[in-house]
Amino acid sequence: MTSNARLAQLSHTILEKTKIVTDHLASHNLTAPSWDVDGAVDFPIPESAGEAYTARVDLIAATKELHDLTLGPKQGLSWLSWDFINNLSLQAIWEFRVPEFVPLTGSISFEDLTAKVVAANGFKIGVLNLRRLIRHAMLNHIFIEPRKGFVAHTSVSRMLLEDEPMANWVGYMCRDLWKPAAHVVDAMKKWPGSEEPTETAVNHAFEQSLPWYDYLQSVPEKARRYNLAMKLHSGNEGFSVGHTVRGYAWGELGEATVVDMGGNQGFVSFAIAEAFPKLKFVVQDTEGMRKPEAMGPMPAHLEERVTRTVHDFFEPQTVVADVYFFRWIFHGFSDKYNIKILRALRPALRKGAKVVINDGTLPEPLTASYLQERNIRTMDAFNQVTVNAREREIDDWSELFRLADERYKFTGAWKPENSHMWFIEAEWTG
Repeated sequence: MTSNARLAQLSHTILEKTKIVTDHLASHNLTAPSWDVDGAVDFPIPESAGEAYTARVDLIAATKELHDLTLGPKQGLSWLSWDFINNLSLQAIWEFRVPEFVPLTGSISFEDLTAKVVAANGFKIGVLNLRRLIRHAMLNHIFIEPRKGFVAHTSVSRMLLEDEPMANWVGYMCRDLWKPAAHVVDAMKKWPGSEEPTETAVNHAFEQSLPWYDYLQSVPEKARRYNLAMKLHSGNEGFSVGHTVRGYAWGELGEATVVDMGGNQGFVSFAIAEAFPKLKFVVQDTEGMRKPEAMGPMPAHLEERVTRTVHDFFEPQTVVADVYFFRWIFHGFSDKYNIKILRALRPALRKGAKVVINDGTLPEPLTASYLQERNIRTMDAFNQVTVNAREREIDDWSELFRLADERYKFTGAWKPENSHMWFIEAEWTG
């Protein structure tokens, strides 16, 4: 296909997919998001919407490709190299709390806005400096200039004011991770091939020796920001515990015991136990997660089937069970430490016992949508920034079990419909 024909094909795809999306919105009496200050901020087509959701995903990919081709490779690469300025203007707006000082109705002059920002932050920020950063942010629909010299809110900037998880997500990315991201290459040079969580870009950037999550907890402001930011991430439909409940054949286990390793307060075990009354659960986590202030309530009707105990999954396992379950654990560690986790299970394993992992998995090239691949590969890069861990392809999971012990038989990996997380399973052959 010629390059000219590809442009025409993409424009046709965009027209076709837009019609599917808008027809769905109209038939369900839904409203698309807008930049208006009172506009919707979530696109009202969930993954469960089937054809309409697929059309939306295809539309995102087609508009992205058309945009990139219309720029051309040369201008596109040039623009890509300075895209970090998007984070600069966003960080400045977040750091100086600019959204707080812009009225939700009407507008405010740059001069009056600067005066309020200076009074609140204690920094002598000139009108020129603040104005150029805000005007740059406007290119990303953060604020609008309804008339020359005045600033008003959009739906995007309003989120920074009213949506606490979103505001903290922005702060976490712009304040806590932006500097380390710029140190990844330097860290790779200083610690070639390291799998250690104390030899990362965050250690290099902040000149400290703690693993990332320990460092976060040592700075209360950072810990609070991270915890609130994760509410935005975990609220995504694709990470719903419902996929964990429905995506694995728990019912086929019969009367079985499941050890939920690193299971926190046990909310995932609670959900599975509710749906499968023949299962019993042992929820293991470290001593810090078993302190009274960290313990949430246990549903009274589950007390006979769910227990919460102290165990470090790097230490030898003592509980004999049918299934050892890890949800959202392995992506946070390098192969070296995941192998250690799998080997620590061996003292308790009996022939036929299963290891079930619910985690991210990298797609094979050209098998996932642009949106899916962008999300998981971005998460993979974040793992390198913070903990020297990684996301894995299916073959990587199989090899991980083999390296841990050849008595592990890898039985497969699959992604439940509409889920962002996969199931990975292995059986102990004894």
